[in-house]
Amino acid sequence: MLKKYLFIILTYATCLGLLITAFILGTKYNIPFSHITGDMALIFNAHPFTGIISNIGVLVWCATACICFFSGIVLRKLKQNLEAKFLIGSGFISFILLIDDFFMFHDYILYSFKAFKITQSITYVFYAILVFWYTASFVKLIFKETIFYVLGIAFTFLGSSVFIDFFLKNETNMKYFIEDSFKFIGIFSWMLYFTLTSYKFLLRSFTKLRN
Repeated sequence: MLKKYLFIILTYATCLGLLITAFILGTKYNIPFSHITGDMALIFNAHPFTGIISNIGVLVWCATACICFFSGIVLRKLKQNLEAKFLIGSGFISFILLIDDFFMFHDYILYSFKAFKITQSITYVFYAILVFWYTASFVKLIFKETIFYVLGIAFTFLGSSVFIDFFLKNETNMKYFIEDSFKFIGIFSWMLYFTLTSYKFLLRSFTKLRN
């Protein structure tokens, strides 16, 4: 019962914390509050479909993170510790990528604000190390218990998108379309992999529980 109330308090504390943060940032950087709380397409008088692929991608990152966290927590309750660690860790990685993509950290914030000045190459190196550590930590589980080739497809398309962004400097419409298309396919492959993996682990655990 106590945990339930703590979760409710944490939820509202997070909500209020985000609103307070938005107020502080708007005040500090002279951003109109209507620009912080309003809809971007209305603010800039843009077409409603502006950025639609990017927005859908962010929603898919969010869905993946939620699936991983929920499944991981349930599996931990069922004493499936390795699978739980794998999915909770995957949830954190998905959440990091969600925040990066949604708030344009590696595209703008990290190297534009004086407080950071971190180049894109450093960000990509960080992600490469994170992915290597992640796969190395669960390599046996990935190859023995999951449809690993779907994860490979996700890595291939996401990596190709990064390669195009980093090494191809000709700023053309087709370059942007190919880069973002590869990223979009990679994100959906990422969600597909963890949805299938979560379903398999949960189904197996509940089947054992019934027997």
